[in-house]
Order: sequence, then C-alpha cells, then structure tokens
Amino acid sequence: MSRQNLLSQLQQRPCRMPNACFQRNTISRRLTLVRADSKAVDAVVIVGDIGGTNARLSAWRTDLGSTAATQIFAKVYPTSEYSTFDTVVDAFLSEPTVRQSQPQAAALAIAGAVNDNRCNMTNVNWIVDGDGLQAKHGFRVALLNDFEAVGYGIPALEPEDLVTLNKASVVPKAPKVVMGPGTGLGAAQLMWDSGIRAYKVWPGEGSHATFAPRGWKQKALSRYVTDMCGHCEIEQVACGSGLELIYEFLQTDEAANRPDLLAHSKLKKKKAAEISAAALAGSDPIAVEAVDMMYAIVGAEAGAMALRCLAQGGVYIAGGITPKLLPRVQAGALLEGFLMRKGRAPFHKILSETPLFVITNEQVGQIGAREFAKRLLATE
Repeated sequence: MSRQNLLSQLQQRPCRMPNACFQRNTISRRLTLVRADSKAVDAVVIVGDIGGTNARLSAWRTDLGSTAATQIFAKVYPTSEYSTFDTVVDAFLSEPTVRQSQPQAAALAIAGAVNDNRCNMTNVNWIVDGDGLQAKHGFRVALLNDFEAVGYGIPALEPEDLVTLNKASVVPKAPKVVMGPGTGLGAAQLMWDSGIRAYKVWPGEGSHATFAPRGWKQKALSRYVTDMCGHCEIEQVACGSGLELIYEFLQTDEAANRPDLLAHSKLKKKKAAEISAAALAGSDPIAVEAVDMMYAIVGAEAGAMALRCLAQGGVYIAGGITPKLLPRVQAGALLEGFLMRKGRAPFHKILSETPLFVITNEQVGQIGAREFAKRLLATE
C-alpha cells in the first residue's frame, strides 16, 4: 500500500480513543516530513551554538530535499542571565515569530563532550539534556560536539566557501578530514555511510596526542612547552593560545641571532589577535614567524590525519582563526607542513594527491547543525 493511500485511510477512519488519535497524528506528521515521490518537503528546525558565554539559537525554514534554507528568527542569550539551558529554550520558543512556525527538530552544537545526548558544560553550570528537551517540547533534539557540527556542514558548502591550497581531484564517497585552530584544535573525520547515502561524522580528541616536532626549532618549542607544562600536546601549539605560546618562545632565541629584535628587550606577551594583526601587516617579524610556525604544525597534523584514513575526499581546515589569516596561510607554511616532502616518497605522493582546502564560511558549524536537524526528520 502506498504512503498516500495509508495516510488517506488513517484520516478517514473515526477516532474512538485519545491514544489512537495521538498515534494517527504521529503517523501523519511522520509521513509529511519525509520525502515522498522525490518531492521535497519544508520543515522548521532549530539550530543552536552553545558556548560558555553565549547561547545562540536560530529557527530556519528548510527544504528537506536540498540545502536551501531561510532564517526565520535568531537571538543571542548570555549564559550569565539564565540559570539553566531549559529556560533559554523556553524563552526562544515563546518568541512570537517562533510560535507561528512550530519547530519540528533541533540540533545543538556544544563546546563540550556529548555523551548519550547529554552534556555537562564546563564553562557554565548547565546540563544540556537533549532527551529531556525532546520529551518536554515534542520535537526531536540532538546534541553535537561543535566540531562534529562543522563536519556535517562540509557537504553543504558552496564552491565559493572554499579556498584551495592543494589542487587535486576529490574522490566521491572517499573519507574526508576536517580540523582547525580556534580556542582549541578541533578535528573530525567524515566517512561515507551507504545505508543513509550520506556522510557520517566521527569526532575525536586526537589534538591532545603528543606533539611530534619537525626540525630543530619545533623540537626546541616542544622542550620549551614541556618544561613549562610537563607535556606538549598538539593543541598546545596549534590554537589561539598556542600562537601566543609560540610567540613567547621565539623571543627566547639568542639575542645575537636577532640583535634588532631581541637585544636588551624583555619578553613580550601578546594576545593571539595582536599577533595575527602584526603578522598580516608585516610589522613584527616574530609575529610572522609565529603564525607560520603554527600553521606548519597544523599542516603536519592535517597530513597525518589524511594518511590515517586516506582522505581522498579532501582535507578541510576550519576554525575561526584561519579565514582571518588567509593571506599568511596562502604564503605556504600550512601546505608545506601538509605535504611532508622530506618524508617517505610513497606517502608524500599520497598527500600531494589529496585535496586541501580552507573553509572561509565561518557559519559552517551552523550549516552543519541545520543539516543534521533535517536528518532527524528523515529518520523518524
């Protein structure tokens, strides 16, 4: 029996019990949310970006058959003004514009570890419970690690959202890798799932593995961080605070090597934004070297991730820092780190044939959460 005939019979059959009415409404809603006869169906979904300082929520009218979407409403909620995340959701759902367009699913990207659709946030005293929100409000809710959401956004990006660093053919359905420096160093892998005919994202914590330095200066950096912290992991030298640490380290060079920069000067500490601005302007040679060193490290780790899963679908560098530093990134340090020219020839060849991109669309995480919310509807 076709879905259309089933729905017609259910609608015509008299309802004698409240539970039967509820069941029929559920079946009817499910049938209208999935694609039938290849015709796309509209749905309203909620997208969340939940951090320690702000919770950003937005409602979108989406097309289940494409990546098309229109934002209906968006609002930023300071975490300090709300005792729980549930009260933030209540406030958002009470907005007149949102009430007029009943949401049918929500995907919330959270800067924290998600276990069993639940997250105990570390930078704010909130527990975000996806199953609890789902039971309370009657629509599907999924929690995602923030970089997991970035991964789900990659297949929905447009060509103009990418800058190519290593031009090579993207192999359809091949593994993809996404990583990038921001507050930390996020990373995830995308693997094709033939059952759902789409990519599934597998987040990880590989950036906390021990840093593997290349060359004498990176080895000196590793010793500097190890002496300071007892251990040097990749993230410590490949994110915003890592850039600050590299800048500090570079000032410990022998003054005789850089008399114009280091002689008779005290150690200067700069914020990542100041270092980035100075590197782009070319006004501070140490800032330029610090940025290049960080991206050489990011590139090396991106190459290692690409080899681990043979990411012929492409390696994508995301994060809030990289788009802002694109002119410096395009100078070549990231690509050189990625290509591993001094490594074994067969593996350098694999990397030279692996596409490498920078994602310039800083909304990729929001796009990914929106796409994942649509998947919730398709699997009801």
